[in-house]
Amino acid sequence: MKKITIIAVIVSCTLISCKKDRICECKNSNGTYDAGEVTATKMQAKKLCKDLSTSSTQCYLK
Repeated sequence: MKKITIIAVIVSCTLISCKKDRICECKNSNGTYDAGEVTATKMQAKKLCKDLSTSSTQCYLK
């Protein structure tokens, strides 16, 4: 049973860290728009999208 759990955790970590094409979406007073495509892990893409934010525009991973 412990082996199955360990294998499941390893597989989950591997899938989460895969680089994929992800979309940054930004929202401001004019509306919402796609800000571009990023090929990165989910954590890296979140940071890159957040870095696009300004005082009047909030960007996030779609």
